[in-house]
Amino acid sequence: MSNQHGPEGHHPGRARRTVQAVQPYVRPGSFPLLLIAGLLLYVLTGLVFDSTAGAILVLLGRVVVLCAGIYVLSASRTTLWLGVLVVAVLMTFEAQLWTLDDPRVGWVWRDAIATGFLLWVFAVVIREVFRPRTTELNAVVGALCGFLLILMAFMRVHGLIEAVRPGSYHTDGTPFSERSYAMLLASFQYFSTVTLTTVGFGDIVPVTPAARLATGLEAIVGQLYLAVVIATLVGRVAARQE
Repeated sequence: MSNQHGPEGHHPGRARRTVQAVQPYVRPGSFPLLLIAGLLLYVLTGLVFDSTAGAILVLLGRVVVLCAGIYVLSASRTTLWLGVLVVAVLMTFEAQLWTLDDPRVGWVWRDAIATGFLLWVFAVVIREVFRPRTTELNAVVGALCGFLLILMAFMRVHGLIEAVRPGSYHTDGTPFSERSYAMLLASFQYFSTVTLTTVGFGDIVPVTPAARLATGLEAIVGQLYLAVVIATLVGRVAARQE
């Protein structure tokens, strides 16, 4: 009897309670992993590593974000396997397994698939954020993930436009058409950030109709997203306090 009620006997109960406390935040379909991975990739992409080791590090960051996206989609078996398939195809382009005469063709496919996947994950995240049964904490984390996903999706859209039509964006210094893919992503991540937050420093200027349309849409989406999501979260908290 002493073994059952001694200190040793309490360890399984404590472990079980710990697992039960953590489970709501790490179950398939939850968002903390995606948020951490997205912030990590944002920092790595912004640092612009031109070395081989740096490129591998950034690639690993992208892999982590893709895996986190699959984790969000894993709440449903169908979306899980579709997500795995899409990511597998995308990784063949990320690893440059395709031999193409023009590297920009690979950039177009890579950015197009990545944009579609990010928007898909965003749709799943935002659906959970607006569900009444979602807790306030998960809704806030999901809303932050949604903001990062919008930013990354438009970053890829800008890169796609520049790859399809070089010179769509003007900036001082080396033209985008002469920059490496890593430099291109870092520049458009910065441009997407200042556009989504409507800061707009003007050091990168869209000059073609497609580039201007994408930039305008991003600015509108950024304002609407913040207004709608914040209003929804505040309304939910107020309703539960009544």
